[in-house]
Amino acid sequence: MFKVRLAILGALALFIVSGISASAASASGPFWHVGGTSLNGTRQIKLQSKGPLFLKVPGTLEIRCENSISEGGTIEGNTTTQGQGKGRTLYSSCKVLVPGEEKCLVGDTLTNRGQIKTSPIKSYLAKAGQTGIVEVFEPGQGNIFTQFNLVTGKSACAFKEVGAIGSAVAEVIPARVEGQEGLISFPEKAILKVIHEETEVTLPSLKTVGAVGTFSGVYAARLATFPENFGAFET
Repeated sequence: MFKVRLAILGALALFIVSGISASAASASGPFWHVGGTSLNGTRQIKLQSKGPLFLKVPGTLEIRCENSISEGGTIEGNTTTQGQGKGRTLYSSCKVLVPGEEKCLVGDTLTNRGQIKTSPIKSYLAKAGQTGIVEVFEPGQGNIFTQFNLVTGKSACAFKEVGAIGSAVAEVIPARVEGQEGLISFPEKAILKVIHEETEVTLPSLKTVGAVGTFSGVYAARLATFPENFGAFET
């Protein structure tokens, strides 16, 4: 009888261990790490542009913004899904390079002149790019990243209401390293294929004024609990 009980307990232990192993195997990174361990919860994060940022539709529309910051940004993590995040982005000192400020100005009033504000945005970590880890940004609700107005300068502006839909992907720099500050870099050539939950996914192109465009630029990222270290890792 004692041997039977041992056998049952042994089988039960094996079942439990197998279940834990299966659960661990099903966890799908990359993950945010904070302070040396995988993040399980939420941290506030702050983004600040490093240099100008560009929204381009070749030969049709090009907007340059000198400054950009995040609003209400967070990163999130648990033990079973890839690292995620959410927030908004604010842009200021924005100018129309194509077709030019003599035709179009950003903002339909003096109070919002040169300013752009996104809709709520969500993000998740995935595998791609030169560093191997990227952050994919998508509209938090619906399919609109942002919507803003252009007004006529000295001559007629062909655009009035401008919207952006689709996705934008930034490389995480550096990857697999924790630090007090990191970079997320949106390359001029858009990244449209990523490995998400171990499956290759083709992402929708960023589109504005009805055509495929690109968003490029670099942000510095640090936790609100600075100088707490953080980073992105595959496991």
